[in-house]
Amino acid sequence: PPDVFIPAAAHADLILDLDRAILGQALEQAARQPGTTWVSVNVSSASLRDAGLVEGVRSELARTGALPSQLQMEVTETSLLTDTQRIQENMNALADIGVAWRVDDFGTGFSSITHLRDLPVEGLKLDRSFTNGITTDPTRSRLAQGLQGLAHGMALSTVAEGIETEQQAVLLQEQGWQMGQGW
Repeated sequence: PPDVFIPAAAHADLILDLDRAILGQALEQAARQPGTTWVSVNVSSASLRDAGLVEGVRSELARTGALPSQLQMEVTETSLLTDTQRIQENMNALADIGVAWRVDDFGTGFSSITHLRDLPVEGLKLDRSFTNGITTDPTRSRLAQGLQGLAHGMALSTVAEGIETEQQAVLLQEQGWQMGQGW
């Protein structure tokens, strides 16, 4: 599972290669789809800080023929903890060419809301820890609704992760979550 092989790849100093390979495969798939179809690709904190990220993405877009608008890059809240100039530059440069950014696992990290204000983030993905038990735990439901309100107030798109039942899907849709994702 990802929670095992990703840390192993990072420890073996292979995470940048893994990120590039996944990006290339995802963009190959996107290029075969209509221009309105997009793919989401998770980006490690190492790649986010990498000086070659922007050129690497541009190169893969050119190689595959995918459009920048077909790529949504996802970063976890924890990867934004080291809010460096390089991260801001990379995110802004890719946003400038049409790549969208989402914050994944939102609500579980320690990032500041200023990241939502200062970085070119277009959307949030509610972590599955909020979705799990949302129909029976009023606290989780209120937190999910509050986070959706924050996203809505900032004009961010929203995805709720970890939806496993129709009841969860209905409740999250009623709260205003725009998209859902299973686990």
